[in-house]
Amino acid sequence: MHGWLAALANVCGGSTYPVTTIALRGFPERDLIFVRMLVAAALFVPFLWRGRARLRGLSRREWALCAVAGVCGFGLPIVLGTVGQKLSSATSASLLIGMEPVTIVLLSALFLGEHMNRWKAAAMVLGLSGASFIAFQGPPSLGDAFSDRLQGDLILATHGACWALYTVIGKPVLKKLQPLDFAAVTAVFGAAATTVWGLAGGVSPSAWAAAPAASWTALIYLVLIGSFVGTWLWNTALEGLDASSQANFIFLQPLVGVLLGVGLLGDPFTRWTAFGGALVLAGVWSANRS
Repeated sequence: MHGWLAALANVCGGSTYPVTTIALRGFPERDLIFVRMLVAAALFVPFLWRGRARLRGLSRREWALCAVAGVCGFGLPIVLGTVGQKLSSATSASLLIGMEPVTIVLLSALFLGEHMNRWKAAAMVLGLSGASFIAFQGPPSLGDAFSDRLQGDLILATHGACWALYTVIGKPVLKKLQPLDFAAVTAVFGAAATTVWGLAGGVSPSAWAAAPAASWTALIYLVLIGSFVGTWLWNTALEGLDASSQANFIFLQPLVGVLLGVGLLGDPFTRWTAFGGALVLAGVWSANRS
């Protein structure tokens, strides 16, 4: 059951890449981040009240972990992912999210004592290979594919690594909190940090009226599905899975991102997309075996 929830959470996550591209056609990246984080946090506030008894039971150390997860593992990745995608592309974002599971597996082995078995290793190899074939449309190359957008791709790689902090930090705290409690408190911490960042940089609400309907629809989707439903599903799955096992499901994101890119953005569907997608699905199967 938890495996299917992890898969569904990553379907939500993968869908945000092409949707972000649509949203960025009408909103500056700083404004998009500001509104997305603020509204998502507002949706989570009622769950803070519902879980107030459990939250009062947290130690200072656990509150500090929630703050770090919210700021560095939730807010910062959304900032980096949006800015990086503006400079680069949804395709690169889909590939470079592969930094997340790699970092999760390494951090969970170092700090959570989780064991790396052959199924997890196989899922990592299959998933990262499939993501690479999808994004590069062939064997990976460090030539022209990165030359014109290196800055954006480096930001996207950092964004993937930062998401790993959310999972690794969240695993021990979820022993005391329910998934929605943790999602709510980290969303509020993340929104507080990005609100300060957004206001300091000069968001411009007066310009939002000019955004087309498609960009507004994309923004609503990012808030409801990307930030609210996706985060809740992720934490619910994390309750019953090792962090390193859950990491392998992240390789669904490039598959979903590319397939939706075909439908929403008109990206071509090639034999490399099909081959990479098959490898990603094989990786998910291997992750379920672990």
